[in-house]
Amino acid sequence: MPDPIAASKAQEATHDYEFRIATPEDIPALQKMIAESLRALGKGYYTEAELDGSIGYLFGPDSVLIADKTYFILHPRSIPNTISACGGWSFRRTLYGADSAPSPLRMPEMRDPVTDRASIRAIFTHPDYARRGLGTMMMRRCEAAARDGIAGVIGGFWRLEMGATLSGVALYEKCGYVRSGREDVVQCQNGEGIRVVHMCKDVA
Repeated sequence: MPDPIAASKAQEATHDYEFRIATPEDIPALQKMIAESLRALGKGYYTEAELDGSIGYLFGPDSVLIADKTYFILHPRSIPNTISACGGWSFRRTLYGADSAPSPLRMPEMRDPVTDRASIRAIFTHPDYARRGLGTMMMRRCEAAARDGIAGVIGGFWRLEMGATLSGVALYEKCGYVRSGREDVVQCQNGEGIRVVHMCKDVA
């Protein structure tokens, strides 16, 4: 795999894409985009039954992130309604999961930047825009926002964690994340178990 950070920086230098904060009005489009991303890019990592069970249940938009203004959309500069990539970060204890995810995964309590890691959340790239460095651009944006804070949102997090899809693990390892040794298996409503890999990173 080529260096994703270098590809991301090269893409950033073109100024062809812009970030904006996701809004509640974006939720239907985000649901559609995340489903398309998983079905195209998750092949070979998850079975069709696993994707059927997890899309819209475990994987999908989290309205808490959107309300917190910590979820972002990356779009072509000239087409703001096109979602090329999406992703966010959270100062809450929820590590991963959509609104409809099992209740034990939903933990709205605040994290402390002195003692806790911020979570990098729900990074997905539309298949039409895959392998252009956009997912890594989104990851870098989320890391910077967790560190610096934006739009009045608390920051100060220098240590990060995520629950990575199997299809994202290799990319995140290239970006400095390491496996903690924890791997969750989340039971979906159709009986399928979805593997999610816990990963961590300390930001220099």
